Amino acid sequence: MITLAQPSMALNAENVPGPDYKMWNTWRVPKGDTPSHVIGWTATVAKGASGGKLNALVINCHGRPAHLSLGTGFGWSEVPLFAGLAGLVDEIYIVACKVVSFGGTADGNLFCGAIAKAAKANVYASNASQTTGLWPSIPYGKIDGYEGKVWKWHPDGSNELTDL
Repeated sequence: MITLAQPSMALNAENVPGPDYKMWNTWRVPKGDTPSHVIGWTATVAKGASGGKLNALVINCHGRPAHLSLGTGFGWSEVPLFAGLAGLVDEIYIVACKVVSFGGTADGNLFCGAIAKAAKANVYASNASQTTGLWPSIPYGKIDGYEGKVWKWHPDGSNELTDL
């Protein structure tokens, strides 16, 4: 398990299998919520946190290369919205299947790097299918470990493999 410093926020997609992650602020995001609403509400929550920002944001949803199925969905055209989180979140943990890929129009490596640059935050994601396994629940303030290889993108868009 990965322990996240609080205050952190978990965005659990409405259609993602449980158990949901639980943080200082936890939101089960409805399928009909737009990316601009999701980012806007996250920014509002962050501003209300102690210190005026979040240590971490967890995005828990279905995914595919360069796409997050959170609300109505985040693809390349929604990446600039993450600029609304600049200075409001230190790290973004994307827990979604196979978001990372290399090459082609659905290059998840470039996608995650662009999110990191827009949000001015570190971003973590994997190239494998994700599962919570047989855990009946995930303890408060934690996410289960990633499956597959995990990359960390820095706010300048550069990346490195990490052992998360």
